[in-house]
Amino acid sequence: MVGLAYPSSMSNQIAQWREAGYPIPTIQGYVDYLQKQKMSQNKGTYGKDSEKTKTYKCEWAFQREYQVKEFDTIRQAQKRADQITKSALWAKLREEKGRSRMLSLNVNSKMRNTGKNMAGWARGNTITLDLICGLDEYTLIHEMTHCLGNWHHGRSFRRDLLKLVSRFMGTDAAKILKSKFKEKKLACGEQRKPLAFEKWIEAKERMTK
Repeated sequence: MVGLAYPSSMSNQIAQWREAGYPIPTIQGYVDYLQKQKMSQNKGTYGKDSEKTKTYKCEWAFQREYQVKEFDTIRQAQKRADQITKSALWAKLREEKGRSRMLSLNVNSKMRNTGKNMAGWARGNTITLDLICGLDEYTLIHEMTHCLGNWHHGRSFRRDLLKLVSRFMGTDAAKILKSKFKEKKLACGEQRKPLAFEKWIEAKERMTK
C-alpha cells in the first residue's frame, strides 16, 4: 500500500480497512499505536532494557528483607536447577513462549570470583554464578528466568520470576518481591491488550472533542 508502513502480517487487515474507505492517516495512526503499545507493555523485548536498573534495586531491597537460601557448592545449585527444569511450571512457562522444554541447564562458576559487579549471568542454556555473591537460590532463579526466553528485565521477566519464586521459594518470598516491584511502579502482570481498530478511533475522537 502506497503511503503506509506496516508489518507484512497486517497486509490483509490493511487491505480490508482501505476497501472500507478508512483514510490512510487513520490506518497509519493505528499501526503506529499498535507498535508503541506493544513496546510499552514489555520494555526491553524490542529495544533498550530500560527497566533493568529499577528491577535490580527492587531485588536488592528484597534480598535485604528476605533470608535467601545459600548454596555451599555449585553442585547444589546445579541440583536445584535440575529440579526446577523438571517441573510442570517450567514446562508451562517455556511453552507459553513457543519454546520446547529445555532438558537441562548448565550451572558453573566465574573464572574469577571477586564478589563484585555481576552476581551471575545467563547465556543460552548456561548460567554462571559468582561464588562469593551469587551462589544462592534467588540469583539462580533470576538467571533461570532469563533462560525461559526473557532476555531483558521487563514485564514478562518479572511475571515469570514471581511465578518461579512463589513455587520454589514460597509465597511469602513472592509477596515481598512483588511489593518491591509495586513500590517502583513496575508492572508484573499479564500484558494489556491493545484497543481494537474501531475502539481506537472512538477513543481518539473523544480526545479531540
